[in-house]
Amino acid sequence: MLCSGRSGVSIAVNRQCRGEAVLGSICRLIAIFLFGVAATGAWAAQGKRVALVIGNGAYQHTSPLTNPTNDAADLGAVLKRLGFDVVEGRDLDESGMRRTIKRFAELLTGADVGLFFYAGHGLQVGGHNYLVPVDARLDNAAGLDFELIRLDVVHRTMERETKTNVIFLDACRDNPLSRNLARSMGTRSSQIGKGLAVVESGVGTLISFSTQPGNTALDGEGHNSPFAGALIKHISNPREDLSTLLIQVRNEVMAATRDQQIPWEHSALRSKFYFAAVPPSEPATVAPARLSEAAEAWDRAKDATSIAVLEAFITRYKDTFYADLARARSDDLKRQQVTVAAPPRVLTPAPAKTAEPAVPAVAITPTPSSCGGVMALVGKDKRCLKPTDSFRDCGECPEMVVLQAGQFIMGSPADEKSRGDGEGPQRSVKISYPFAAGKFEVTFADWDACVAAGGCKHKSNDQGWGRGTRPVINVSWNDAKEYASWLAKRTDKPYRLLSEAEWEYAARAGTTTPYSTGWTISTDQANFDGRLDGQYDSKANRGKTIEVGLLKKPNAFGLHHMHGNVSEWVEDCFHDNYQDAPSDAAAWITADCGRRVIRGGSWASFRGALRSAARFGFSLGYRENHIGFRLARTLGP
Repeated sequence: MLCSGRSGVSIAVNRQCRGEAVLGSICRLIAIFLFGVAATGAWAAQGKRVALVIGNGAYQHTSPLTNPTNDAADLGAVLKRLGFDVVEGRDLDESGMRRTIKRFAELLTGADVGLFFYAGHGLQVGGHNYLVPVDARLDNAAGLDFELIRLDVVHRTMERETKTNVIFLDACRDNPLSRNLARSMGTRSSQIGKGLAVVESGVGTLISFSTQPGNTALDGEGHNSPFAGALIKHISNPREDLSTLLIQVRNEVMAATRDQQIPWEHSALRSKFYFAAVPPSEPATVAPARLSEAAEAWDRAKDATSIAVLEAFITRYKDTFYADLARARSDDLKRQQVTVAAPPRVLTPAPAKTAEPAVPAVAITPTPSSCGGVMALVGKDKRCLKPTDSFRDCGECPEMVVLQAGQFIMGSPADEKSRGDGEGPQRSVKISYPFAAGKFEVTFADWDACVAAGGCKHKSNDQGWGRGTRPVINVSWNDAKEYASWLAKRTDKPYRLLSEAEWEYAARAGTTTPYSTGWTISTDQANFDGRLDGQYDSKANRGKTIEVGLLKKPNAFGLHHMHGNVSEWVEDCFHDNYQDAPSDAAAWITADCGRRVIRGGSWASFRGALRSAARFGFSLGYRENHIGFRLARTLGP
């Protein structure tokens, strides 16, 4: 007979080995041996792989953490079984961390793959991320340089030495040391951010965070943190590449934390990466959706009245009979929309998903005027502007769209999927005036006109993606304010950034669902990274910004790209939540004004970051290739 291992290597053995105990044992030993040889060969084919695994929990001057040392020990053991050379460190002080990182850097020489896992306290200051040794005090700002370890030290070393790098950061836990530092920094304390800052990966690198930027992660009540536990569980699967297993990790963590914690990653890997050896005779595949799964999903979706829900169903089950039924249902709803009467002035809210009091979601208030709109100067001419009218004040000015006064519920309900802690409590906000908002994000053409005129100092980098009608990127809040100020002087009109309330009112466009498109949004409707939500078709990840207006359909207010493409700066200072927030739409400019709010999500975001209520905070001078802005203009005679 043949005793075969999964390696595909076989050996002839007397048929009697099946029936005789001694020979049977030998047969099994041979098979085990051959599988070990094959696995070693498969790992060898992947080249030298080196990992640095650090878990810090026994903090001496702040709250200790229970799980990081467990996380590091368990993951280190798994990585060793998977053929990695593992450098381990647990409960390291500052000098111990530097020695351990130096040893890792030395082993990276000649390696093909580098991996870094860190669990413990971490914090961001001025857009930079710091890892915290167990002896850190942070009594003053000098501690940043002499007590902490900057993440980019490890990051740069890895990208310099190896072509493929993977970084896991389970370091976003709520950190009391940041409050010590804030007290010592005084007015500069605004540079201290919540959680970790966004980190862009270089080519060949994937960086995985245990939760989304600006949020904190949970240490967990079990043996491992929610993130590390899920990672350890899935990392050994030989059939799943890294991107696929991170989707599984994300789903498991979100389920365990009731969507409070959403793992997030930034990837520039150039090919699929497998931790475990994939048997040559059994290539990893992703099974198509089972017909029964489509049938079950259609049973739940067949009575849907939301076109967005039906379109999401069609995208997921496009090769099944049920997708044809969904298309027919969607077409029927579209025909009904064409023939329905004009909507009432008060829009009916979506069915309440929480026990909160029912409040009309959006009330549109007509502006009293003899012209039926608002009289305002456009350029040098007075015009009657009505809702959804568009205009330009000059040839190089952004196109603006008129929004009428109204009232809406700001924030998200407690059970909204992907909800962040800062999106509540919900409150009713009244916008008592009409105003204009940019039809699109400010473009490179707009920005370059300001630079050419001397009104803007910063010549923004387009990343090689192109300028013209792509949204301007790599601009800070200060840069955006400089542009608005220049345009106001250029036109003698009150141009400015939107307030956070105005932005959400404009993004919702009369809806109460998570997106203006309904309960979900697709990559046909917005530019975001669908791979982070399990999408792998040609539109899943464009990997960069797109020209404004390329996705033709605006929202109900006539605005494009309120979801995705680039995150947008608004006027407001960042607050952790809406407690004591004003009930009008004015910008909230007290408290942490060293950080300002961005809204809308971007080409690099997962779907949940595009929700109308999603919000993040970054420092005034922060520039990134996923951040731009949109203008507002106050209307009046």
